[in-house]
Amino acid sequence: MNKVVFAALCAVVAHSASAIELAPYARVFAGPEGARVILAPSADGKEALVQINGVNHPVDQVVFLTKLQRWGGGTEAFVTTYDGRDSGMVQKKASPYGGGERYVAYLPGRTEELQLSFEDAKSKALKPAALLATYERQQQQGVQQKLARFDRPRRVAADRERLERMDSEASAACGSAVKTSFDWSALDDERLKKISVSGYCGAVASGLERLCREDAAKFKPKAAALGQIDCQFGPELKARIVGQKVVFTTEESAPNQDDFVKEFLRNQ
Repeated sequence: MNKVVFAALCAVVAHSASAIELAPYARVFAGPEGARVILAPSADGKEALVQINGVNHPVDQVVFLTKLQRWGGGTEAFVTTYDGRDSGMVQKKASPYGGGERYVAYLPGRTEELQLSFEDAKSKALKPAALLATYERQQQQGVQQKLARFDRPRRVAADRERLERMDSEASAACGSAVKTSFDWSALDDERLKKISVSGYCGAVASGLERLCREDAAKFKPKAAALGQIDCQFGPELKARIVGQKVVFTTEESAPNQDDFVKEFLRNQ
């Protein structure tokens, strides 16, 4: 068999392996600030194509092949790989009070929940085959593969941005500067894949913001002396004042971290 024929066969096999048989109808949802989500389930209901449009994020307009996973609490998540780890970008959640369900979206690296509302007319007008064609074209261009790979600079930038946003919110609430510092070189790629630095190291800034809002008269005068934060990972959860800084050591499996931080700040 010559090389040209072999290459052609490989291309056909690769195309067939990526093919997905879609159900006849897709669902279109409207989100906040002009965001739109398209969900096109497979014929067997085990997978779906997902596209999020109108967002300032690398996933904008990219069509992802997702697998349906059933999580706890009655949540069904449509999961794909983004930046080296699973991401349930679109989720169907059961109402905690019974009698209904709702769809939400999450942008990878962000915690904000995007509430979605079903758009019946647009759902009926959308052709799943057109979405599939976009998916296959992007797949041939390597778009999804690039976003699926772990990208350390991208991960650090996203986590750093979230930390800065948490610091900014605390600064606004407390009326004094809050800044969290972290040595990113202290974590190797494998560890950085698994954890959200901002989720751990942002605990002090979040605690400051909460206390400044809950008990402004009593706590705001203290906040100015607690706004410089050094965060690190260690064998146990602890916090202390060193010089003019809060040195916060977090531990991945430590329970009740937020309560610990809140109690520490109150006692200063």
